Amino acid sequence: WIPLIMSGSLMRATPPSRRMSDGTRSRAITATAPASSAIFASSGLTTSMITPPLSIWARPFFVTQVDFDGVPFVVRRVVAMCGFSHTIGLTMVQSGSSTEEDRSLAEARLALPRPDTGSRGAVASINVSFPGGVPKRPIDRTRITKRGLVGDGQRTKAPVHGGPDKAVCLFGLEQIHRVNADGHHLYPGAIGENLTVAGLELGGLAAGDALLIGDAESGPIIELTEYANPCKNIAASFEDWRIARVSAKVRPEDSRWYARVLREGEVVTGDQVELLDPAATMGHR
Repeated sequence: WIPLIMSGSLMRATPPSRRMSDGTRSRAITATAPASSAIFASSGLTTSMITPPLSIWARPFFVTQVDFDGVPFVVRRVVAMCGFSHTIGLTMVQSGSSTEEDRSLAEARLALPRPDTGSRGAVASINVSFPGGVPKRPIDRTRITKRGLVGDGQRTKAPVHGGPDKAVCLFGLEQIHRVNADGHHLYPGAIGENLTVAGLELGGLAAGDALLIGDAESGPIIELTEYANPCKNIAASFEDWRIARVSAKVRPEDSRWYARVLREGEVVTGDQVELLDPAATMGHR
């Protein structure tokens, strides 16, 4: 560990292609799938809102690759002595903190209206990483199974991530827009969602709501189960590491969602996403 840290091999940024957490490299993520541009435009988002800014690439973002909770104290001290104390301070980030700043965030909470049954949006981006980690990179298509998306993985296993009740993670372009308006740096896949949805306000949904993706006869059907609590591994996308901005305890309207899979099927970027009547899912339970 110490030679690696001292040599800077864990610290090196790689613009314009970034080393992904699965060991591969990816160009700066701009969500360029064919159907995406129109979806982003219809949601009022510009590419500058969803493209990772240069400051993200330039940060010592190895903190998204390494779980410092398990690093010996002496190693943490060495890193701090090298001038990276701000990064090491990330280990103190707690998703359930109740600081004054978090309370002020909570005061700005929005009460979003619930979308009507039959409301529709679209898949703006499909995001995966293997064996896991963030950011997740965009792909054009894959298959959604009861164990998750084919080609995706989680470094931290169930029950923390993954498992039947956390098979799919969702986040909305509308949510990204609101979070970035507060000075943060999110883009599709940045904080680990598998499906970035546009045009359907996820912030107004609740556990138990079911979504049909794509074809009515063969497309996947997923059911929201619980909010996805933020952890320190996504902190590099937030100004001053303020991950509480997407915490369900503070701002539930901008939290990610976990979902179970009621019916497996193919998903393609641009697929329609429809909020189903609960009665329509009875045969899939």
